[in-house]
Amino acid sequence: MPHHEKVAVAGVIEHVFAHRFTLICNDQAYLADLGPKGAEAFALKEGVAVRLEGEQRPSEIKVARIARKGGSFVEVEHKKPHHGPKHRHPEGPADPRVAVAAVKKDGWTPTGEPARKPKHFEVLARRRGGEWTELHVDFSGVIYKEKHADPEKWGL
Repeated sequence: MPHHEKVAVAGVIEHVFAHRFTLICNDQAYLADLGPKGAEAFALKEGVAVRLEGEQRPSEIKVARIARKGGSFVEVEHKKPHHGPKHRHPEGPADPRVAVAAVKKDGWTPTGEPARKPKHFEVLARRRGGEWTELHVDFSGVIYKEKHADPEKWGL
């Protein structure tokens, strides 16, 4: 998991885009994200002076706390992404043979080598000569996601 630096910034809101906004501080613009729930708890308005604390991500600051200048902080909670009901975090060793066996057992015909990701394998497969599908298989051999295979990604 990447490490994100904690930052504290004070400035003026320049533009608002739903739950994201730009903040001008010392002639520098920062993109900040409150998230949908945070935007409900703290009304964003152009021209308002604020201070915030959060994690600096590559593209934006994920706001953890925000306050109007001189006001009290509002805590902002960012929920983790929800995956499908079959999704589990990996347990045990990452063995591509387990992923291929699970795909075959479920009636798919895989091609090529499984692509190793931090928490799963991606396998290109199809059923009975049908469309190519990208399967996400966790390390225990559970297929938890099926999606249309991107021709550029897979070289189709």
